[in-house]
Amino acid sequence: MNTNKIILLIALGLILLAVYNYKPQAVSIEIGQTARLFDIELIDGKKWGLEEQKGMPVVIFFWAQWCPCSHNSMPFMEQAYKDYGPKGVRFIGIGIQDTQSELKKFIVQERPSFQMAFDLKSKVANLYGIVTTPTTLFITSDGKIGGKYVGQIKTYQTLSGPLNKLL
Repeated sequence: MNTNKIILLIALGLILLAVYNYKPQAVSIEIGQTARLFDIELIDGKKWGLEEQKGMPVVIFFWAQWCPCSHNSMPFMEQAYKDYGPKGVRFIGIGIQDTQSELKKFIVQERPSFQMAFDLKSKVANLYGIVTTPTTLFITSDGKIGGKYVGQIKTYQTLSGPLNKLL
């Protein structure tokens, strides 16, 4: 085998390795930035789109079945939904970082009243730069990022403060 063939094989191998290991970088979001639009299928099979929520404040709760902080945050999310849903705030929970069967366990255990979806390929999570669960985004009625909370929700005030600003 001549030198040119060896170099070509090495180059091809490096290219294949780079393609195999490529992972798109998640982007970060800033308060006041326009929220990135997305559509997602809810667990009941219906479509949910952020654009269709325009004119209404939205809470997006990213969670994972394996994450105890996600489970511990749910009573506060549920109470916030009961208090602010009637005031026009839209809530959606988006399960990430797990298989569909594992994410379904979360739904069975927590029994949320608000809409839920699974982001199995992390498309929405990557769109917003979500790497930690739970993460809660607060979207204003004019479609801007009004707030972001990363981590376990330990008090109701963690939600009510940002929610009151959305109204």
